[in-house]
Amino acid sequence: MKVKLLYSIPLLILLLGLILPSVTIIANSQASKVLTIGWVTSSPYTSLSSYNPNIFSGGLGGAFYGLVYAYSAILNVSNNQMLPGIVENWTFSPSNWIQEYNSLSSVNVTLYLNPNAHWANGQPVTAYDILATCLILDMYSAPPFPNYTVINNYTIIISYPKDYVSPYLMPFTLLNTVGLGEVAVITNYQVWKPIITQIEGNWTLLQEGKVKTTVFRNMIRSFNPALVAPISASYNGPFYVSQITPSEIVLSKNPGFYAVNMVPWNEVIIYQYTSSQDLLAGIKTGEIGLLYSGATSLPSLALSSLPSYYKVVSVPQPFGYALYFNLQNPWLKYVQVRQAIAYIINRTAIALVGGVKYSPVHIPNGIPNFSYFNEFRSPAVSNLNPYNVNLTKAAELLESVGFTEKNGQWYTPSGTPFTLNITDTSTSSPGVDSMLTLIADELTAFGIPTTYSIITIPSVAHQLYETGDYDLAFQNWGGYYPGTVDWYLQLQYLSGIPYNVTHWDLLVPLPNGSVYNMSKLYIESTAPNSTSQLIAANDEIAYALNYYLPLLPLVYSDYVIVYNSNVLSAPPSNSWFWEEALYGIGGTAFLQAGFQYGYLVSTTITTTTTTTVPTVTSIVTSTTPPSTVTVSSTNVGLIVGVAVAVIIVIIIVAVILLRRR
Repeated sequence: MKVKLLYSIPLLILLLGLILPSVTIIANSQASKVLTIGWVTSSPYTSLSSYNPNIFSGGLGGAFYGLVYAYSAILNVSNNQMLPGIVENWTFSPSNWIQEYNSLSSVNVTLYLNPNAHWANGQPVTAYDILATCLILDMYSAPPFPNYTVINNYTIIISYPKDYVSPYLMPFTLLNTVGLGEVAVITNYQVWKPIITQIEGNWTLLQEGKVKTTVFRNMIRSFNPALVAPISASYNGPFYVSQITPSEIVLSKNPGFYAVNMVPWNEVIIYQYTSSQDLLAGIKTGEIGLLYSGATSLPSLALSSLPSYYKVVSVPQPFGYALYFNLQNPWLKYVQVRQAIAYIINRTAIALVGGVKYSPVHIPNGIPNFSYFNEFRSPAVSNLNPYNVNLTKAAELLESVGFTEKNGQWYTPSGTPFTLNITDTSTSSPGVDSMLTLIADELTAFGIPTTYSIITIPSVAHQLYETGDYDLAFQNWGGYYPGTVDWYLQLQYLSGIPYNVTHWDLLVPLPNGSVYNMSKLYIESTAPNSTSQLIAANDEIAYALNYYLPLLPLVYSDYVIVYNSNVLSAPPSNSWFWEEALYGIGGTAFLQAGFQYGYLVSTTITTTTTTTVPTVTSIVTSTTPPSTVTVSSTNVGLIVGVAVAVIIVIIIVAVILLRRR
């Protein structure tokens, strides 16, 4: 009897195996409500108790704007129209401002907010938060500043100076007014009120340039919102920071996000990896749902060796990497030396070692070679100096300003060896390291011993910019959006407002004796009085940058998005949606567009069973959120109950059969 009973046990196990997998898979469908993102960082966050949500002091921001912050509105880069966000409508005044533009001193833009938008602590997002965000951002800009008038909690009027907006460049005007210059609504007025009040109290003096914005930047950097309000009060996007460990950041769904019903995930987990190798190991196990260039740039070689269920979308950008010359260096201040370096470096070779994401800049003038920009420039820019590799020309330029070469080493006019160091203050990845290595090798082989170092902690890099204790910086150039030719990084953000990487006065003395004022030309390129002025400004800026070379654009860099098709459904690679990676901080507008308009959808695992075969799993992809298949806890309990009942029946039958034998 006992022996026969033992022979029957495998039968019971087999029967159980046909039932239990369905319970397990259904339970896993609940886990599919978590989206995982991979992030390589040299400075991982360690705990919620030590976390400061202030993005100006290292709080989660940049690469994750579209997740934790909501944009006021985003530019649909496929047609240059604004898509509503926190701001659901807007008007320009006076009503005839386009016709009367040249006689106006300012233009008013009225923003109407979505009343359904809330911070994650339940507090409504109001016009005062738009005011607070704008005032904080203005402290990282330069006067003259707009005037702000809050009409009520959901209406604000911003009066922009004439040189800030233009009907001749409406996409750029829209993204800088309605779109708040591509920056999300990042400041909770109630939390930041002590600092906002001080900025408002000095507003007239700030507009007149009589009070320095740096005073308030120091106050902003030293502020910790977590000491005033819960961390959830700092986030109004689809998710907010809820937990932190040294290995992961947990984001919980914000119930107050204005499009919360379109968000298919209850949680986002950001895995904090300290190396690309660890990230790749996570990818091979399938634990990563989403990767994108704004957060992590995968090595190019890795893109071709991903598991088949990972899909890769590559978006060409008007953007890439450049070498910024520090004009405080006594030798790099000579335009001839900068031009010589341009003739030494092989940009095509640099792009090749970087990998498939990179392509060479053919004419280093700061204008991206994008068809979007053809209407904003004349054909003359194609006749600028391409700086093709010419070592003879490089030697002639160095000798023309007193440099000499002895035994393969170049010496400065003072007789000291000419050496250089490049500081990477932008990103660190195998592709970037390969490019920097080749640049250093090329210069060294020419007789200018060159090394490079990496500083990717923003606060350290910003301090370095202030001291000027470097030769060249490896940094970004270009921009994210096709609204116009984007000179912002070269002529504003990294040239004095707020950081001066080149330590350049933005004046370009030309060979004919004239001087270009790049600040003036920049304004004409963003708020022109006519289309002809816009084209002329772009041409003059391109010529000046091509000749004077305060920076040397090297490569374009594609924005690469990688997603796990087992957990995430997205549009095909030719969809306009992916072009949203050209907009927003870190290109993160595609995240908000994906959540708000249902382009990023959870892939749900469901099960079917028959009486004769084991359970079969299938992938069901939803095309319009939130139509994902879920199983409630009640259903799971019911299935478990049925399974147990069936098991009991099987046991009883088995016992009866054994007794009969």
